[in-house]
Amino acid sequence: MKFGRADRRIALQASTLTTNAYGQRVASWATYATVWAQLTYTGGDEKLQSDQVSSTIKTQFKIRYGSNVSSVKASDRVVYDGNNYEVLYIQEVGRGEALTLVCELRSA
Repeated sequence: MKFGRADRRIALQASTLTTNAYGQRVASWATYATVWAQLTYTGGDEKLQSDQVSSTIKTQFKIRYGSNVSSVKASDRVVYDGNNYEVLYIQEVGRGEALTLVCELRSA
């Protein structure tokens, strides 16, 4: 992988449970790594459901492998350019060289 093409700054976030002011457990997102990534758009879709248009954009973020990103999971999300991308699955590139995060951005 040519890491010179990793020109997008992304944040990796994991869901954590916190307690709100009423003592209830609520899910919140916490950033555990901010890294450079190479962005590739791989497709998209647009649907009409219940008189509302919803769209999805499929992307791949390729990041350099390191100890700060070794724990990334499919339940995490990627934040890029103010949008939250759901991680669908992770592909390893080479032997510990890089990770490709296959993601989806949904809008309603």
